[in-house]
Parts: sequence; C-alpha cells; structure tokens
Amino acid sequence: MNARKKTNFKSVAIYTHYKPQKEKQEKEFLAKLVKFLGRKGVKNIVGDVRTVSLLGNSLKLVDDEKKYDLKIGIGGDGTLLKMIRTLQKKDGLLLGINFGTLGFLSELTPENAWESLEEIFAGKFFIDERMLLKSFVWRKNSHDEKEKVFRAYALNDFAFGHGGLARLTNFRVNVERRKLSVYRADGLIFATPTGSTAYSLSAGGPIVSHALDAVIITPVAPHRLSHRPIVIPADKAINISFDSRVDSISMTVDGQIHFSLKSSDEVTIQRATRRARFIRLKKNHFFRTLRNKMGWGEKK
Repeated sequence: MNARKKTNFKSVAIYTHYKPQKEKQEKEFLAKLVKFLGRKGVKNIVGDVRTVSLLGNSLKLVDDEKKYDLKIGIGGDGTLLKMIRTLQKKDGLLLGINFGTLGFLSELTPENAWESLEEIFAGKFFIDERMLLKSFVWRKNSHDEKEKVFRAYALNDFAFGHGGLARLTNFRVNVERRKLSVYRADGLIFATPTGSTAYSLSAGGPIVSHALDAVIITPVAPHRLSHRPIVIPADKAINISFDSRVDSISMTVDGQIHFSLKSSDEVTIQRATRRARFIRLKKNHFFRTLRNKMGWGEKK
C-alpha cells in the first residue's frame, strides 16, 4: 500500500448492482455522485447498463474495452467482481461503495461516502494491490492440434465441478509439469488470497493474507480424507486435466461466469501480469476487515 499525494481522475466508470428493493436509494445516490464528480472536474463519466438506466440515459454507456482512471462499484463484492472482468492493462483504480451485505472488497458505505470521496479526490488514500489469476482452456481441433478456446481473469477463484451430476470426478493437477495429485472429489477450487475468504473458505480452505502472492488449492468433498487444501507459490503454472469417463465438467469464474468443459480439455492457471488496485483510506485494512466482517469474538 502506498499513499497518494494528488489525483487527476479525468475519466470515471460507474457500475451498479441489480437490486430492485434498493432502486430508489441507489438512484438518489447515483444522481448525487454524478454531480459530485462534475464539481471535481471529471470530464468523462460513463456507466454500465444498470447505471445508465437508473439515471434516465443521461450518461454514456461504458466501453469495457477502454481504460478509465477510476472505476466505482455501487453494490457488494459481486459488483466489484463484475468490474474485474472489464479490467484493462492500464486501467486506473477501483473503489467499492457497499450497498450489499458483507462487502469484503468495498471501502465506503452510503453513509460515509461523501466525506471519504472528498479525501480521495484530495489524494488522501492508499493503494491496495490484489493479485489476479489468469486461466486458459485448451481443446483439440479437427487436426488434433491444441487451440485456445477460453480465457478468463479471476480476483477470487476458478472452481471446477462435475456439471451438476452427483458423482465424483478425477482432477489431475500438475504444478510446473510435476504431478501434484489426482483429486477424486466433487470439485476443486483454485483461489487467490483475496478469494481465500470466499468459496474456498466454505470448503475448508485457509484464510491467506492478500499481501502474499499465492494460490490455494481446495478440494470440495474429497473422497480421501488425506486430500487437504494446499498453498503454493503464485509463480508456478498449474495444469489441470480430467477423467475421460466424465461427460461434462463445469468451470466457474468468480462465481459469475460459467464455461462448459469437455473431458478431453486441458486448463492452465497462472498468476496474471495485471493486478487489481483498490483505493483504501487506512492501512492494515485486511485484518480490520476480517475482525469486522467475520465477527471474530471481540467484545464491544
């Protein structure tokens, strides 16, 4: 984390989650936010489909192929994960305003947003960099040659399952071309430290500080009790292949994007060169968030 001395946000993209029960509150907040950004000299303000709709088409639609100085997510962690899918190599900073529940990734709430935004535009904040994972799916074509058929980035995790069938699947995992194991399980999760408090945690994986670059491999309901979660260095390429007897395998990216795999497909997972950079107002944010969000037994 590094403190900033000044800011110059010329372009801002706004993403808003879809929750009809909070539509009135979000609409009022967005209107005030756009006026605030205008007063701060932001020349290019755009929004996703939900944002543009709530504001009566008064903003231009975001172009996810372009970079922006600041991306603001109005919602919970799901909204920020949606923003990650649009992350470009030279994108600027990310800011979450929590209209959801836990909000591990969000920095602001509607109640403290305006005072905090003043600080941010005055340069009084820190940058919290988070590691991303990149995945490629390789499939043989009609000439028996491997070709890339899918690519994705994940802030939290890549999760593999058996396509909805209630049976075990064999997941063959190699790390740097060395065999790690064949996991016979309902599923297998490959998580970042950020994702260690998401699906991986529910499956029995460890909590890992986001200050580390690592990959957590967590089996879901493994057949062997000796198959426990393992943490490996992030600079090691991981290769996954599957049981040829399985008809279909599901691959889920950050719990939002689904891709159907063939049993003959191979998947590569590695650390991405690009990173997500979140705005934080205070240092040591991770441990404070764990205490507050997970209710770690502190007396008030």
